[in-house]
Amino acid sequence: LQACRGTEFDEGSTMCADNDVETDSESISRQTIPVEADFLYCYSTVPGYYSWRNVATGSWFVQAFCKVLKESANSNLELMQLLTRVNRKVAYDYVSFSSDTRFSGKKQIPCIVSMLTKEFHFPSPR
Repeated sequence: LQACRGTEFDEGSTMCADNDVETDSESISRQTIPVEADFLYCYSTVPGYYSWRNVATGSWFVQAFCKVLKESANSNLELMQLLTRVNRKVAYDYVSFSSDTRFSGKKQIPCIVSMLTKEFHFPSPR
């Protein structure tokens, strides 16, 4: 689906030189990037839904994120691959338990919004 989400126009932002990016001196688009470029938003849940946490161990999202980072420390996976694993872990490995049946058996899925323009890899631990 291609649809507008507002009425603002993106004027761009001046970009510093980057050896990884091909340059074309005649192209103004190579000298600026969108002002919202290179942002990554990691929400623990999708809009309108509850974000769960365990009173002893903390939020499902943070638990899953830490576990994935620890399990993947030497894997050289790209950040979006790691976040996909976090999504899967939260979706499949967690379910709410409560004495109040209204709050028991509930699930959660994180929501990742990426405007990244490059891959991101964490440095390997030494």
